[in-house]
Amino acid sequence: MRGLLIIGAICVVVVGGLIIWLLSGNDNTAAPVAATLPEPQNETPAPAEPVRRYAPDHARRIMPDETREKQIEQAGKDSSKVLELGHEFHEKWYADRSKLGEERHKQMEKLWFEGRRPRGNPDSIAKLQKLLEEYPDTNRAGCAAYELGQHYMRDRSLTLDQRRKKAGEYWRMTEERYGKSLCEFNEHPATMAELAMANWIYRKSDPAMARRLLEDIIKNHKGEADHLGQPVETLAKRMLEQVGR
Repeated sequence: MRGLLIIGAICVVVVGGLIIWLLSGNDNTAAPVAATLPEPQNETPAPAEPVRRYAPDHARRIMPDETREKQIEQAGKDSSKVLELGHEFHEKWYADRSKLGEERHKQMEKLWFEGRRPRGNPDSIAKLQKLLEEYPDTNRAGCAAYELGQHYMRDRSLTLDQRRKKAGEYWRMTEERYGKSLCEFNEHPATMAELAMANWIYRKSDPAMARRLLEDIIKNHKGEADHLGQPVETLAKRMLEQVGR
């Protein structure tokens, strides 16, 4: 009898210990589970896009031609000055550079700055024609086409009729192909081409066509300015008073 009591007591101790062990968990199995947990990752946030700080927009500020030319010349030597020529033009300028690459863009801009002045000069004409041939699908090509019209109107080696014909070809090209181009100070070369055709080609020879062009400018190009910052709508109204006189 006494032996049975001893055995029973031993069983109670063993079972109780087993229960306590199970409830407290097994340290040998807990460690591997903890070791398999993924370590926290330190994610680096993506860099924010740089904010462009636009200088005051000079596109609507009336300025002397000498001041305008000086700013354009400075921008030709230092591309950081491009922003001062109007932020809309600035975006077009950088879009051309992104498309062409920096080196080709420099070559194109060199043709532009060497070819835009003096007007009527054969070397200037040759450079802008080369720009149109080599970079026809750029924003700058619209500026070149408009300036070529101005060059030909001042080419004294041609008769007046020849000058009007050549200038008209480039001004119509500006209007038909480069309607979205912008030049320095956010000048719209297509609108300026319409104004030039009305003034230099049609004002005396075809007053009805001149009136149509000027009325289109007054109706559809409000808010645009010429290279000096003067509203083209105002210029068109003044010119309309002179048509046919």
